[in-house]
Order: sequence, then structure tokens, then C-alpha cells
Amino acid sequence: MAEALLKVFFLAFLPISEIRGALPYGVWGAGLPFFLVLGVALCGNLLSYFVVMYTLHFFLVLFLRFRWFQNWWTHYTTRVRERFRKYAQWEKWGVLLFIGIPLPFTGVWTGSLICFLGGLSFRESFPFVLGGLLMASCIVSVLTLLGKAWIF
Repeated sequence: MAEALLKVFFLAFLPISEIRGALPYGVWGAGLPFFLVLGVALCGNLLSYFVVMYTLHFFLVLFLRFRWFQNWWTHYTTRVRERFRKYAQWEKWGVLLFIGIPLPFTGVWTGSLICFLGGLSFRESFPFVLGGLLMASCIVSVLTLLGKAWIF
């Protein structure tokens, strides 16, 4: 059980799967109790916010010295800003919606990067990131539980 919970935690932490992959895996794949999976997945996904907000500046100073990283970083941040453009009119509430609607590449990692690039402080952005994570968790939870009842 501990190994499966660790997998749920890391799936929630990874920028590819986040909560969208961790909940179905924990409930369907590992057969763990839903609320246990939900708690672990929320913690794992929220950890990514702290990683972005508190360590990204350090890594940027370190790696922006390299031309290849500068090119990649420019390309990546341009794509992130393009994805967020539809939500930008709502400012911080747009971050909540951006994270909360569980579409590909719109999770806590990307939302935290938007907050970082927008110069939002931890105090300003945390409630909106947390709200978006809770919104996405509710949507994915409903889909996971309905899918489990329907499929299994």
C-alpha cells in the first residue's frame, strides 16, 4: 500500500500527469480508498507550486547562462503565455480557472509558472492556485468515481 501511495504522490507531482493521472491510477489501478488517494494526490500536486515559486528563480540564474537553455526557456514561456491568453482577462481568477479546468497542460505546474512570470507573490497567488487545484480535483474525482462505477 505504501508503494502505491508513493506512486500516487509522484504522479500528482509530475507535470505531465498531476491530479488528472494520480486519482484514476490510485482508485482504478491500485485499488486504494478514494479519500486516501485524494489527500495524497492533493499534497503531491500542491508541492509543485512550492517548487516553482521558491526554487525556479535559483535554477534560472544557474541555467540561463547557457544558450541552449535560454532558447528552450524562451520557447517554453511563450507557449505557456499563449495557453493562458484566454484566461488573462480575469487576472488572478483566470489562474484559478486555468488550473481548475482539467485540460492537458493547464495544471498547477503551468499555473504556478504563470504566477511566477507574472510577478505574483506567494500570498497573492496561493489562494487562486489552491482553488484551481480543488476545482480540478472535484471534477477529476467525479469523473473517476463515475468511471469506476460505470467500468467496474
